[in-house]
Amino acid sequence: MDIKKEIRDLRELLKKYSESYYNENESLISDYEYDKLLEKLNELEKANPECMDLFSPTMSVGASVRENKFKKVEHEHPMLSLANSYNTGEIVDFIERIKKRISEKKELKYCLEVKLDGLSISLTYRQGKLIKAVTRGDGFVGEDVTENIMQIESVMKILSEPIDIEIRGEVVLPLVNFEKLNKERLEKGEEVFANPRNAASGTLRQLDSNIVRERGLDAYFYFLVEAEKLGLHSHSESIKYLESLGIKTTGIFEVLENSKEIENRIEYWGKERENLPYETDGLVIKVDEIDLWEEIGYTSKTPRWAIAYKFPAHQVSTLLKGVTWQVGRTGKLTPVAELQEVELSGSKVKRASLHNINEIERKDIRIGDRVFIEKAAEIIPQVVKAIKEERVGTEKIIEEPTECPVCSHKLEREEGLVDIKCVNDECPAKIQGEIEYFVSRDALNIMGLGSKIVEKFIDLGYIKTVVDIFNLKNHRDDLEQIDKMGKKSIDNLLNSIESSKAREYDKVIYSLGIPFIGKVASKILAKNSKNIDKLMSMTFEELIQIEGIGEIAAKEIIEFFLKEKSQKIISGLKEQGLKFELSESKTEESINSNFSGKTFLFTGTLKHFTRDQIKEEIEKLGGKNLSAVSKNLDYLIVGEKAGSKLKKAQEIETIKILTEDEFIDLKDKI
Repeated sequence: MDIKKEIRDLRELLKKYSESYYNENESLISDYEYDKLLEKLNELEKANPECMDLFSPTMSVGASVRENKFKKVEHEHPMLSLANSYNTGEIVDFIERIKKRISEKKELKYCLEVKLDGLSISLTYRQGKLIKAVTRGDGFVGEDVTENIMQIESVMKILSEPIDIEIRGEVVLPLVNFEKLNKERLEKGEEVFANPRNAASGTLRQLDSNIVRERGLDAYFYFLVEAEKLGLHSHSESIKYLESLGIKTTGIFEVLENSKEIENRIEYWGKERENLPYETDGLVIKVDEIDLWEEIGYTSKTPRWAIAYKFPAHQVSTLLKGVTWQVGRTGKLTPVAELQEVELSGSKVKRASLHNINEIERKDIRIGDRVFIEKAAEIIPQVVKAIKEERVGTEKIIEEPTECPVCSHKLEREEGLVDIKCVNDECPAKIQGEIEYFVSRDALNIMGLGSKIVEKFIDLGYIKTVVDIFNLKNHRDDLEQIDKMGKKSIDNLLNSIESSKAREYDKVIYSLGIPFIGKVASKILAKNSKNIDKLMSMTFEELIQIEGIGEIAAKEIIEFFLKEKSQKIISGLKEQGLKFELSESKTEESINSNFSGKTFLFTGTLKHFTRDQIKEEIEKLGGKNLSAVSKNLDYLIVGEKAGSKLKKAQEIETIKILTEDEFIDLKDKI
């Protein structure tokens, strides 16, 4: 291939993506994919120095500022970008390079901060008054957005000291405001924003500054330009100084001493960031000692004394090759995108949810499109949007099916609902879904009944309903004839089936798969009904009187127990010896627990519990688990290396903060 042409094409492609990202607030490619293309261009340019160009994307920051409504402003101090890393090995290399560059051999300290995914901004104060706010732009020239920045409530307009300073930070749209904004746009029939970063950038570039105030932008600051002129010698000191002036920071800056400590905190923040009120895409590691920055030096676009560690991508783009329709245990059909395999959040993905036909039509997603995918709640990949700018005209509209793809039964849609369903109770896909749900970890937790084995047992006629699982022992000799089912695996399976009979009443309720009844609702129903006979006879009025059971759930419970199939299954499971009543110890526990109705949250690394174990322990004691710090929180349980939740909780007087050992003592006193 012509190397010069490949370099030219890569430059044009990267410039196109940059222009769209910085000037149109539209992502045509994920950050990870952009970085990989940039890395490839950098390698080609190094291998072919005769092709170097000062205007190459490898030499520039951001994108050039277009002629538009905002005045161009030259930065007094360039706003450089950061070198990116995607694994801890690159952090080790970063530290080793720094050690080689400093003349005096000494132990260094490193400041670690969360990397906000927003719009970079520079603020200038004169005599303590905010006089100018400028976007990054291309790093040398940005846009004057002072009037709009003034509408952000958290930005200090007058500092606590009459001082001349320049600070750098990030404008973000808090996640709660992002969801609200997209909901409003959806109701108006407007296109939703793909992510909070695009929404923040688009909002800050509005001509009407009132829109900025209405949408609730926020801003956090993480850098004091020329801090050494104020007598500050470390980056962490400069952050504390900003806070003393009333300037808002994330409150997350940790001083660490080596790569091992940094690696541990990367692992911690990889999970804890999900509890932050804003979007983050990584961590920033800086040499804490400001006096060494000049000696360590800079490249043309990045400081050598800082690096960004990027978390595995939340979003990536790939090709939508086709759509299959998956039938679930309730008969609901879910469109599944068949994708060109791509890496997302550390795993290979080639299938993703498309939700339903209405979502497909609303987002105008077509077969052949290049699409963005992300992991919902870090678990299930889903298609976010089609990249319509990449269409070539051969894309195909996705048609809604009229027959079940498994049993060919005619599909139906309930009035007022978007889901299409197979209503055939004998549909093999529905039966398989019911069985897989029944044996899942949160239900009866039967090990050894994976999807392929269940499908095999259904085909052989060993299982027609969940009750038949408990009769598999009668087919022991036949099971040994099945490929890959050895004597040991059969023993383990049959033992697990027998052990499942000891599962608590709430787990059995959950395993039945009643629509809208999850783990929490199952516990509530177990506690309030005491036994299955009482639950089956409860009226609609009785059910909706139970806190946590709404009208829709109550309707589904009654309809479920009226079905002849459900009654036969419960009768069969009773004969097999499953627990269909609340044990005495559970009843006593729920009556006497002083934790009843209290709310709990934990933070940091726990010594005595896993996350799931402590949540279950809290629920056993009658408490409720919250996902974030708020005035509704009663107790915060604090483990080692507690994060931002602790700081927030300390600001609310009504929250009681417990160590893990104090929680155990309190629990044991009950």
